[in-house]
Amino acid sequence: MLKYIKITMEDKQKQFVAYYRVSSKRQKEEGVSIDAQKKLIRDYCARNKFEIAKEFDIDESAKKEGRKSFDEMIAYIKAHPDVSGIIGEKVDRLLRGNLKDRITIEDLINEDGKEIHFVKEGMVLSRDSKSAQKLQFDIQNALARHFLNNLSDEVRKSYDILVSDGHYPHVPPLGYLSKLVDHVAQIDVERAPYIQRAFELCASGEYSEKQIGAILYKEGLRGRKGRRVNKSTIGKMLHDPFYYGSFNWKGQIHKGDYQPIFGKDLFDKVQDVLNPNKKRGYKHNFAFTGLIKCGECGSGITAETHKGHIYYRCTKPNGSKSCSQKYVREEAILEQFAEVVKAVSLDMKKLNVVKDIMKESHTDEEEYLRTSLEALNEHYSALKGKLARLLDMRLDEALNKEVYDAKSHELEVELEEVNRDIVSHKHADRAYFQEIESFLDFCNEAPVLFASSSPTLQRELLRFVVSNLFLKDKKLEFELRVPFSIVAKYSETHNWQGWKESDLHHRFWRPGFYH
Repeated sequence: MLKYIKITMEDKQKQFVAYYRVSSKRQKEEGVSIDAQKKLIRDYCARNKFEIAKEFDIDESAKKEGRKSFDEMIAYIKAHPDVSGIIGEKVDRLLRGNLKDRITIEDLINEDGKEIHFVKEGMVLSRDSKSAQKLQFDIQNALARHFLNNLSDEVRKSYDILVSDGHYPHVPPLGYLSKLVDHVAQIDVERAPYIQRAFELCASGEYSEKQIGAILYKEGLRGRKGRRVNKSTIGKMLHDPFYYGSFNWKGQIHKGDYQPIFGKDLFDKVQDVLNPNKKRGYKHNFAFTGLIKCGECGSGITAETHKGHIYYRCTKPNGSKSCSQKYVREEAILEQFAEVVKAVSLDMKKLNVVKDIMKESHTDEEEYLRTSLEALNEHYSALKGKLARLLDMRLDEALNKEVYDAKSHELEVELEEVNRDIVSHKHADRAYFQEIESFLDFCNEAPVLFASSSPTLQRELLRFVVSNLFLKDKKLEFELRVPFSIVAKYSETHNWQGWKESDLHHRFWRPGFYH
């Protein structure tokens, strides 16, 4: 939604684009977040005698690249040279770790000479900005991306809890009905007999997957959309342990807390027919299998035990001629993993420097929270006043009971929502800095934590810190996840305040890896 605001002033003012964003349409409909942003930014412009040339009211995720409204805003700024830049609430409203959009914003500053104002952080980015502010921007942008990744981690954790309780966290296969609210799979009494029939036909060894599909179609089986169940679906079905009461999650078989359609004996007979030369058994639970890929051919890395030692190697699915990689002892890999973790650690001196820089914005953070709390308290008082007037009208019999009950309930619900926002704002300042300090303290303690952990915990720590792990010529190749990549680059430099001030007039300061 785009709105045009014209502010008439005697003197020519600096013009800016105002940027408001909520992450979903539901948040936009609730109105509290977007209204608070508008009040904050409009008050900021009034205090600084800025003119708002155009407002961009956006209800879409900042993580999504190629955002239409974001691109429209950038195009508008480039088409109007008189616009001095963008004013937004805070860094993670404009950017959520999106590298492409971040570079676009930096190009506006570096190449077009625009300013970016973040009201909440009290930060103005321009060609002449101090290096401390640019470091603060780097860290906050990285933390914003880390926040989104952490949300995904929390979803995965909740799935893992469901799995440990025997619940399948996704839609179950054909033959079951799903109750997604409590993640309980229920047998579909209409289709379950056909599923068992498919396994029985396959166990006989006389029918192909295509033939089984044709037989079941004639007998009445239809998919969830009423269509014929194709050959590939039949093939997937015949390999799925879900039907005998277990399910595959992250490469491991888990016992399900639901009713199976048939027993495991029938499933095993089918697997013998489909894979007559395959030997079933139990795999050793090696610490780092599934975490690393071969750097030469891209295949998975597996592990084996020889004479009491664990060795990792490429699976070489196309034979030894397709890949020349050799075996690597687990101890050698562990030494390299320790160096990976060490790369994201900070000594106490650098740790304190970053904390001091982040604390520089504390005063502005408090001012923002104070302003937001005042607005919320005013809203709360206004709602209380409406409730009082509504009661007076009811006592004067100006309203009947039904209208009064409906309207008072609506106001009470809104009061409760505003009160929740007030409470969250009161705790926000402390939580914000606690999150930053916790992250930095983790970086400081990461090497010791890795060295003292069990292989299972070491694996989880590595998944948290790195991505795209490859093993080539007995050496690990990897990418650090954000914000650990930022920390590693800062840790390598001796000048934590950025480049020398004379350089700042020539190009926008970025960590070295951008160049």
